[in-house]
Amino acid sequence: MELAVLGAGNGGITIAADMTLAGHKVRLFEFPQFKENLEPLKRAGGIHLVGVGRKGFAELKVMTTDIEEVLDGLDMIVAAMPAFGHKPLAKLCAPYLKNSHIIVLAPGSTLGCLEFLKVLKEEGGHPKIKIAEVHTLPYACRGSDAEVRILLEVKKLWLAAFPALDTPDVIAKFKELYSISEPGKNILDVGMNNGNPIAHPGPALLNAGRVEYAKGEFYHYQEGITPHVAHIVQALDDERLALCRKMEFPAIPTIERMYLTGYGITKSSLYEAFHTSPVFCGDHPIQGPKSIMDRYYLEDTAYGLVTWSSLGKTIGVPTPTIDAVIQLISVLHQKDYSAQGERSLERFGLAGLTVQELNRFLETEELPGCHRK
Repeated sequence: MELAVLGAGNGGITIAADMTLAGHKVRLFEFPQFKENLEPLKRAGGIHLVGVGRKGFAELKVMTTDIEEVLDGLDMIVAAMPAFGHKPLAKLCAPYLKNSHIIVLAPGSTLGCLEFLKVLKEEGGHPKIKIAEVHTLPYACRGSDAEVRILLEVKKLWLAAFPALDTPDVIAKFKELYSISEPGKNILDVGMNNGNPIAHPGPALLNAGRVEYAKGEFYHYQEGITPHVAHIVQALDDERLALCRKMEFPAIPTIERMYLTGYGITKSSLYEAFHTSPVFCGDHPIQGPKSIMDRYYLEDTAYGLVTWSSLGKTIGVPTPTIDAVIQLISVLHQKDYSAQGERSLERFGLAGLTVQELNRFLETEELPGCHRK
């Protein structure tokens, strides 16, 4: 497959290396303002892959900040970057996208497809691409210079396209890369299974003093999720599950999803699931957040919890713990994340829809009283 990987962070370089070793022809792109991410890779001529799964040196022929060069003549595009990268990426891609392009946001971080398409339409870009999102990266991984270590190859990936009518076509192609992919009901169903808004903002908020004091020497899962902090995580998850049930989605508890995807090895309790995880607390425990402005606070609140809160208001499901975490992190950062509404339903003109109308829109792109947009 001719594959473009957009984003040269930990996730992007892992996808690029692993798919190269799997035999695909990979082009790696990074934003010009982050070109330093490519420099060690260019010096090495590629990426050393270690850890679980495929191992070896993946030689990359194309590593560039030229988006036009990357997008020409492709089978698939995988965008692996934080949610706040989707908007500038769509703006950058808009002049060069064609009908044949398939884009998968890995992850979509809740309604990433709608954000991407909104920007394309504002930029006059082509509206007939196929676009989808997965609930998480295909790996737990950490990179340094030109080496990346895979801690886990995820056992299940949920994928949905927008509109969901396109999911069968996209997933058939994506399975050529990741055979563990399974269809979600729609992109909101997939986004509700992103584990980061459950695992990150609440515990990070309760450990804000420790994070500031530690200046990087902090381990979120080992230190931050104590038995009592896990109660907050469970309360957030209970509210997420209530939203899923009201939306008629499969309500998969976080502890069950961790077990299904390989992040967890026990289902006895959330605290035990995190602390016995070979990924979170194993031989190479995950370090961070390094500051209170880390994505654990910012991204997973503004692009996760805020979306879930706005969904609750739309469909009549209370989200008091979610709302409390949003409010306190807003105070911590001196920003009103609810008012900003980066991924709120209001931003996409979906507030006030019923459950049935919302699901129909995500399935067909049709709004009440309208033909397909």
